[in-house]
Amino acid sequence: MRAAMRVQVGFLVLSLSIATWGLVKSPFTAPLIDRSAAAVAIVLEREMARTVTADWLIPRLATALADQDLARADMLAGLATEHAVVVPDAMTIARDDLRAAKSGWLVSAAACGRCALDVMQCDSTPQLASCGLPLEITPVGDLNALRRAGMAALSGNEVDNLEVGLALVGLGATALVLVTGGSSATIKAGATGLRLARRLDVLTPSFGRVLGQMADLPINWGRVAPYMVGTARLDEVTDTARLARLGAVAGDLGTVARNTSAADALVLLRHVDGPEDAARLARISTSAGPDTGRVMDVLGKGRAFRALVRLSDLALSTLAALYAMVVQAFTLLASLAGNRLARGLVAVANRGRFGP
Repeated sequence: MRAAMRVQVGFLVLSLSIATWGLVKSPFTAPLIDRSAAAVAIVLEREMARTVTADWLIPRLATALADQDLARADMLAGLATEHAVVVPDAMTIARDDLRAAKSGWLVSAAACGRCALDVMQCDSTPQLASCGLPLEITPVGDLNALRRAGMAALSGNEVDNLEVGLALVGLGATALVLVTGGSSATIKAGATGLRLARRLDVLTPSFGRVLGQMADLPINWGRVAPYMVGTARLDEVTDTARLARLGAVAGDLGTVARNTSAADALVLLRHVDGPEDAARLARISTSAGPDTGRVMDVLGKGRAFRALVRLSDLALSTLAALYAMVVQAFTLLASLAGNRLARGLVAVANRGRFGP
């Protein structure tokens, strides 16, 4: 019995030593570390498989059909196929009927033309992607934004500083790439997406406020027109160092657009409440690719972003040592209490046997 207790004391001392060593290393100062893109993809796939069941999918598909939301209905039908969820025939027929009823929107040349000239006239996200974005992604879209702002400034009306800043980011993407470390195409795509999101009012309030603060830039309106025709430098128009911070956020959204699509990036902005969320969404899109929208829709922002990090090995080892120490301590105390109880019972039995 004493030998067993010595073993328990030895394990307790060992666990205490390991736990103390781990705590000295301060494992909980930064307990979470980033997962690799491949590891994030594995975690997301596992969470999606766990979530997408018939009980989860069928009611949502019914709601999408009732709301005549064809894009969401198609997304859910794709999930059903991927995760072997059987969709009732009536829902499949209803989705086909809905597609037939809405197919005229995208083939209407007049509607597409209105959307291209003014994204506020676009009837749907698919129409925005096919008709509005191709023009807006070119320098023409940025120049048009600066033209609107210039006219507002000349007439004494309020100028949308955020739209101006994003237009300058788009036009100056090649210059800003040296500061932000991204690529000019990525920064340009992100700036265009944010500018359109501003006009379409799809930015979350908190993200809109942060972007507005970033876009509170000094603008030399006298140099805007020369810059638009290529006879002035960007640093003559505004503070390029401050503009680069806005460009970095645009670069994150551009990464999302590159990994999904420009239209999907606009829709995904509803999950972004600040620059940190934009960076996390960019990492999710690097792992999930074109499925990013489905991942965010199914898992939600919290679960999806948690997949990006894990406990460090040192933190896990320290927690395991602390757990082992607590278990060993309770085991030792239980053994001591059991031994004392056993001795007491023996003493009582002996008194009863041999008398007081």
